[in-house]
Amino acid sequence: MSTSEHDPGSEELITSAPTFAATHPIPEGELRQVVHVHRSEQSSTAIASIQPGGGLRPHFHAEHDEVIVYLEGEADFRLGDEVTTVRAGDVVSIPAGVVHATIRARTHVLMAATFAPGFDLAYEDRIYVDDPPIADHRAPETE
Repeated sequence: MSTSEHDPGSEELITSAPTFAATHPIPEGELRQVVHVHRSEQSSTAIASIQPGGGLRPHFHAEHDEVIVYLEGEADFRLGDEVTTVRAGDVVSIPAGVVHATIRARTHVLMAATFAPGFDLAYEDRIYVDDPPIADHRAPETE
């Protein structure tokens, strides 16, 4: 076995998403929180927590594939031109260039997303499509 210059220990590579979400709550007045928990040149991982009615603006990554694992909740998810329901336990694989987004959380959503190659946080390779911002994607009020 060869080792690199820095061989991270398990405390740096294993994250309990529910514990992480509990210790990194969504800021007051916000609908979501996204925190990057790991980055290397080969991949990067983020944990996202989304309040009911919140979501992300549809976008694509020109140079990065993304794999999302839904850990908790249920949401409407856009993949290409289709919208489908995703639930805890679902895994979504998104090739570079495909428009996607968790557009509306039906319940609280907790998810982990891994990108390859790793994101440069100064340039996240995120190109938004011409849909309105998430504030316009909120679920309509019911009477």
